[in-house]
Amino acid sequence: MRGLFQSPRANLEQMSETVAETEYHSLHHMLSDAAWDFEKVRRETARQADDLIGRPEAGLLLDESGFEKKGDHSAGVDRQYNGRLGKVENSQVGVYAALAHGSMAAIIDFEWFLPKDWVADTKRCREAGIPESAQVFRSKPQMAAEMVKRARAAGVRFGFVGADGLYGHATWLLFDGDDAGEVFATEVHSDQQFYFADPGKAWVPAWEAREWAARLKRKEWHPVILRDGEKGEVRAMFAHTRVWIRHPNSAQARPWHLLARRDGTKVKFLLSNAAPDTPLAELARMQAQRHFIERAFEDAKGCCGMADYQVRKWRAWYNHMALVCVALLFLVKERRQHSPYAELLSCADVFDMLVAQLPMKIHGREDLERIIAERHARRQSARDSAYQRQPPAPKNAIRVC
Repeated sequence: MRGLFQSPRANLEQMSETVAETEYHSLHHMLSDAAWDFEKVRRETARQADDLIGRPEAGLLLDESGFEKKGDHSAGVDRQYNGRLGKVENSQVGVYAALAHGSMAAIIDFEWFLPKDWVADTKRCREAGIPESAQVFRSKPQMAAEMVKRARAAGVRFGFVGADGLYGHATWLLFDGDDAGEVFATEVHSDQQFYFADPGKAWVPAWEAREWAARLKRKEWHPVILRDGEKGEVRAMFAHTRVWIRHPNSAQARPWHLLARRDGTKVKFLLSNAAPDTPLAELARMQAQRHFIERAFEDAKGCCGMADYQVRKWRAWYNHMALVCVALLFLVKERRQHSPYAELLSCADVFDMLVAQLPMKIHGREDLERIIAERHARRQSARDSAYQRQPPAPKNAIRVC
């Protein structure tokens, strides 16, 4: 845990160099091979996060995060869309659930997305340490649905499920959630189709969300103050209507809320099955709450080393993420505890204060020389292994270095 906070990059090599009383091989064993149960850690994190944040007004927020990776040996790595980079890149992708209320958010669940190419390659999965039970393709919305069920089974308290358009576009996910009694507030794409009347009773034309937004009059947009921000109040314009949504596997269309949020020229859309009399202010609050899973990612990556791992195996990734969630929850707890008299305290502030007090491994020249020698030994070992695996060069090859 100290390594996640102290190391400039929270990978095993830098942890072993900066954290007192640690050693590279023992850290590697703990993360990759030791028989501790990350699922128990994940459940305990969810329980403690519920004690801190859980309540009927809280939201369970779902999102994915990508991690750019080189090579093709790390479990789940593939050319796929990386939301952080905004493009298709060689990456690993995780799906996450965060419990959020107000400005507090803690990540309580996570799953590794395994592309279809990996699922079809049993040998590759085995080499990456992926257990047979995990060698099954599950879409990101399917993973999200499992996380909602896990959170409910664990007794985590939340009043709605929030997600971006990837999950809102999976209409089956919304219908299944509605059937299970979950309230959702998920963004949808601008081409989301809907009806202004029940299409099961009479023919009515289908609309797209962007068509509806384009025809809205000025008086139909309402200004909403969402929260206090670093540069003043965060404000947006909202419009609202009731619509009917169909799904091929459902016999009946369902009447839900459609919300449009306008920030300048950018318009986002939200579907929600909240009670028919839910006021616009509450729908806007649920939509705006999604901001805080992005903040949780920022804190987890900036303070807890979420994206710094350099491991290839399936178990090591899950172990790393479990520890990251514990570290983030610690920061959120400290922030919550001190917020009555330090309203502006951030996770980054807590992180800086913590790092300033933790003992460092390097105290003098001898420590530095020893650490560099150990680093060079690992580097030489890795180089020797690479040369041994490399096939001989052709006899007529010309060496220029």
